[in-house]
Amino acid sequence: MLLAALIMPLQGGDVRAQDDSYSPPATSSEKRPDRNDAYSPPPDRQTYFPQMGAPADSGGRDRGGNTWSPPDRGFDTPYNGGGGGSGRSMPQNAVVRGALPTPVEKGDLAPVMSSDGSGLPYELWRGLDVASIEKLIGTIEIPPRSPALHELWKRLITSQSGDSSNADFTALRLEALYRSGLARDAAEEIAKQSTDENPLLLTLEARNELASGHSDKACELVGRSARAKGSIPARLKGEAIMMAGYCSAIRDDRSGAGLAADMAREEGVQASLGLEALDALSIKAKPKYTAVKQISLLDYRIAEHVGGLSHKDVLEKGEPALLVALATDPSTPVDLGLPSTEAAARLNALSPEALASIYRVNAETASPDDLLAGRGPQGVARRAALFKAAVDEHSPMRKTRLIRAFLDDANHQRMAMIATKMIAPAAAELRPAPEISWFAETGVEIGLASGRYDMARDWIRLGDEPGSPGNLAHWRALLDIADPKDPQRGRSFSALEDLVANGRFPSAALYRLTTVLEALGYVVPLPLWEAANKTPQPTSGYLPETGVLTELQDASKKQEFGHTVLLVMKALGPNGAEDANLIALGDSIRALKRAGLEPDARRLGLEALLSSWPRLETN
Repeated sequence: MLLAALIMPLQGGDVRAQDDSYSPPATSSEKRPDRNDAYSPPPDRQTYFPQMGAPADSGGRDRGGNTWSPPDRGFDTPYNGGGGGSGRSMPQNAVVRGALPTPVEKGDLAPVMSSDGSGLPYELWRGLDVASIEKLIGTIEIPPRSPALHELWKRLITSQSGDSSNADFTALRLEALYRSGLARDAAEEIAKQSTDENPLLLTLEARNELASGHSDKACELVGRSARAKGSIPARLKGEAIMMAGYCSAIRDDRSGAGLAADMAREEGVQASLGLEALDALSIKAKPKYTAVKQISLLDYRIAEHVGGLSHKDVLEKGEPALLVALATDPSTPVDLGLPSTEAAARLNALSPEALASIYRVNAETASPDDLLAGRGPQGVARRAALFKAAVDEHSPMRKTRLIRAFLDDANHQRMAMIATKMIAPAAAELRPAPEISWFAETGVEIGLASGRYDMARDWIRLGDEPGSPGNLAHWRALLDIADPKDPQRGRSFSALEDLVANGRFPSAALYRLTTVLEALGYVVPLPLWEAANKTPQPTSGYLPETGVLTELQDASKKQEFGHTVLLVMKALGPNGAEDANLIALGDSIRALKRAGLEPDARRLGLEALLSSWPRLETN
C-alpha cells in the first residue's frame, strides 16, 4: 500500500520513520518572520480566548404532537348501535359497523419517536442504504445555510438512529459531522467506536484530532491506519497521504513531504494549497499558491509550516471545519480568531450560543454612550462590545438602544438571524412598557426568530395600546405560521388584508406568503389571492433538477424521514428558503409537514417570510 510505504521506516535518505510512539518535533531555534497575515503567530501573539466548553443543549425540543394516541373506545368495545338502541338483534355472524377500526393509510399514522432527544422518528433512515445516503449528501451544501434546515440537519446526523455497528454508516456520519464543523460531536461518536483495526475509522479519527489541534495524536493515528488491514475510499486515501505529508512537514522531513505530494497526486488528489506547500517544503522554497475555491483544514495545517496564508483568503474561502478550528483554538491570534467566529457562524458551523460566549470573553471595554455614538472599536470588535454592553445593561431605555444598534450592525454583515438568536436572552429581560414602545417591533422579531413566541405576543400587545408608534397586528399572522401550538390558529389574517388593500405588501412577498400558507394547509383569504394574481408569479430563485421534487413527494408520503430531510436540503439549494423558487419552497414545506415534521415546516415558512415582512417606518 502506498500509504504504508510512506509511513514505514526507510533504510536511507532523509525520510524518518513514524510509529506509534510519534513525538512532536523539537522547537526550532530559527525565528519565524513576524507576519500579521500568517496563520502561525509567534508566542507573544497567541492571545486568543481560553478554550470554551461546548454549549449546553437546551433540551425540551418540541415534538409537534408526533406521538400516537389510541382511540377513545377500544376495538373490542361492544357496539351499541350508535346510541339509543332500537332493540333489534344483529345476526350472529354479522360484521358490526364501528367495531372494526377504520382502515388507516400508512402516511396517516404519527411516527414512533426516537428516545435520543432529537425529536426525530425512530426509523430515521427508512428507505435508504449507506450508498444512497452518501450519494445524496455529496450533492448538498453542508452545513445548510438555512438556519431552519441546519437545526434539522444537526438533529439528523447527531441522532442515534441507524446501524451503529455498520462501520460504513458510522464513517458516513463522521464525515458529515466533520464537514459541518461539528468536530466535538464527531469526537464523541468516535469515542463510542472500536477503531483499532479499521483503517477508515482511524483515518477519520486522525482528521478529527487534526481539527482539534492535536497533531501528535493525529500522526500516531495516521501511522496506525497505514498498518491496519482493510481499505478506505480513494478520496480519503489521498487525504490520509496528505496527512502523512503534514506529519513529515512538522518534523522538517523534506523528502517525506515531497514523497507524500507525489503519492497524493497518484491517488488523484487535485491541486490544492496543501500540495503546493508540500512541494515547496520538499525543495526548501517559498510556495507559489494558485487561486482555489476552498481552503481545507489540512491545507491550512500544512501551509502554516511554510509561512502561512493571508487572513483574507482564509476567511473568504475556509471550509467550515477550518473556521471552527480557528475560532475555538486558544492559540489563534485575536485578529484572525474573532473574524473566524463570525465567518463560521455565517455558515452555520458555529452556533449563536457559541458566538455569544466568544463575544463576551473578547469584548473590549467601551462605554455604552461611545458605542451608541459610533465611537470606540469598529468591525467585529464593535459588535462584540455592543453585544456585551447590551447584555450587561440594566436601564431598559439604554438596553433597547444597544440591542437595536447591535442588530443593525450585524444585519450589515449578513448575520440577522444569528444576531437575533444571540441577543434573545437579553431581550427577554425587558418588560414591554409604553416608554420603550418604539422597540416593540424589534421585540417581536427577536421573539419570532428565537422561537420565544410568547415574548413576541407580549410586544404585539404593547403595539395595540393607545399611543404606540403603530399597530403590529399583522405580525400575529407570522406567529400563526411559526408557532406549532398557536392557540388562535388561522384567525390572524384580517390584518394582512388591510396591508394588502393599502399597498403595503410587495407582490413578490405576497406570492411567497400565499405559497407558505397553502403548503401548510391554510385556507388562503381570497383578498390575498386576488392581490397576488394582479402581477405575474415570480419565477426566480433556485429550482432543483428535474426529478428531485417528485422524489421528495414520494419520500414524504412514505414517511422516509432522513430521505425527506436530505431531499428538502437539495430542493431548496445552497441558500435555503429565502432564495428558493416558489415551487421548491412550497413542495419542501409540504413534504416536511406530510412526513410528520410540522414544527420544522413552520420554521422554514417563517424563514422564507421574515426578512421581507412589512415593517413600521419608525423601527
